[in-house]
Amino acid sequence: MSVPSSRQRSPSGVPYSWGGGTTKGPSTGICCSHSGKSGARIKGFDCSGLTTYAYAQAGIRLPRTAAAQAGVGRRIPASAGARALKPGDLVFYAYAPGRDSTIYHVGIYVGSGQMVNAPRPGTVVRLDAVNAMSGYAGGARLL
Repeated sequence: MSVPSSRQRSPSGVPYSWGGGTTKGPSTGICCSHSGKSGARIKGFDCSGLTTYAYAQAGIRLPRTAAAQAGVGRRIPASAGARALKPGDLVFYAYAPGRDSTIYHVGIYVGSGQMVNAPRPGTVVRLDAVNAMSGYAGGARLL
């Protein structure tokens, strides 16, 4: 992935917003998350909005949802473990790992067991351990 230029703002610390984020950066989200939280008044990123934005900076266009993003690139099976991930890989989480239709979350692996993550309403974009979320469903290598 490309290193952000001085004109590009790092997404770290940007609020989570359900449905937020485009190829151009943070945006106002929509109503409502599975927990009933609205992103309609929050300018920020949800998980797939964050990955859409980050990969757009490298010239790669992604579909909008985490489950759809799982169909892009070369898949890294969950059975290979997080040790098979390389920086820049997408990291997926599912309600039923092994069934892509149940993927509910995506992050970006940065190395050393860490990912850039827009985890949930009420949080900000941050670094988290890959094992901080349940239902690890493998990854995808696009670069």
